[in-house]
Amino acid sequence: MVLHNPNNWHWVNKDASAWAKSYFEENLTKISASENGVSAKIDTVLEVDGDVDVSQRKGKVITLFDVKIRLEFNGKTADGKDVSGTITIPEAAHDTEENEYVFEISLYSDAREKEPVRELVRTAILPQLRKALGRFSGDLIAEHGKDIQHAPGSGPGTPAPAIPAAKVTAPAKPSSSSSSVPVAQGVVNTLTLSDTAEFQTTAEELYTTFVDVGRVTAFTRAPPRVYEPKVGGKFSLFGGNVEGEFKELEKNKKIVMDWRLSGWPAGHHSTLTLVFDQGYDVTTLRYTWVGVPVGQEEVTKRNFGEYYIKSIKTTFGYAIRPPVSLSLLGKFSYVKLLAGIIPAAIAFIVTYLFMGSASSTGSTSSPFVGDW
Repeated sequence: MVLHNPNNWHWVNKDASAWAKSYFEENLTKISASENGVSAKIDTVLEVDGDVDVSQRKGKVITLFDVKIRLEFNGKTADGKDVSGTITIPEAAHDTEENEYVFEISLYSDAREKEPVRELVRTAILPQLRKALGRFSGDLIAEHGKDIQHAPGSGPGTPAPAIPAAKVTAPAKPSSSSSSVPVAQGVVNTLTLSDTAEFQTTAEELYTTFVDVGRVTAFTRAPPRVYEPKVGGKFSLFGGNVEGEFKELEKNKKIVMDWRLSGWPAGHHSTLTLVFDQGYDVTTLRYTWVGVPVGQEEVTKRNFGEYYIKSIKTTFGYAIRPPVSLSLLGKFSYVKLLAGIIPAAIAFIVTYLFMGSASSTGSTSSPFVGDW
């Protein structure tokens, strides 16, 4: 990659963003901790957003990077309950010291009994993250510095070393056991998508919604062409626009499937994982696709949100309903409320006094006749 750059004098820059994502996926997902029966481990790098560059000028290699990193961790409490959540690092930059990193820990479906895992993440996982992030800059230079800088004696104008003539030999006769390696055709560039949604129901009910053919028919608004909720079972929904195969079914907890849209390259499937996290009064659905074709991310998330998430909520009444509170009425609503109550109260008092006065004088005429 090194350009014509005598004595490494001119500014040369290399974008290492893709490499950084792979680096974090390889190194940060090794971090785990266990203490007193409580365990936690970083499983997934959900997001690396920002710039990562390696630059060189006047013979010096430097790094310039500033990224936001979002990680997903899984763990267990001492009594075996599964706990999942995210760690967000709002800023990891080239000038951030090891003790300056900020971490935001969030649990899916927060609950008191899950707090030991959060505490373990804070006390045992975060210190390891600080050290791992501190090594990133040095590893980045070691990996990419050689690509943007001429090694001593190898710059332009340096005579190339003589290459000895190759010895010519007769080609070997192919053996009968040799086999040709097929050339890959139609290589698909892919990415990973992930999101969450909350439902006002139990994990059991929501899981059933995805595996019961009757419920699937209800929220998709049409009977599926095929729907076999078992390992190895096929499915075809929305007139064949969504199809795939069930790969893993863990009752009330997780569903893994090969999943594709009809418009994707022929034979290409993503892996869609649905995880059901039971909270106090809601269930959080975490859904992740691995292997979505580049350029298909927006239509994939939009259609899943519309035809799965929104449709399930409206069909079965699982949408989150905010609690009714007087504070939501607002100042003007209070005024309207009082404006309606006060005249009615005055009218009632006047009526009561009028009727009492009329009965004391023996009058039989009254404007209020009958039940009211």
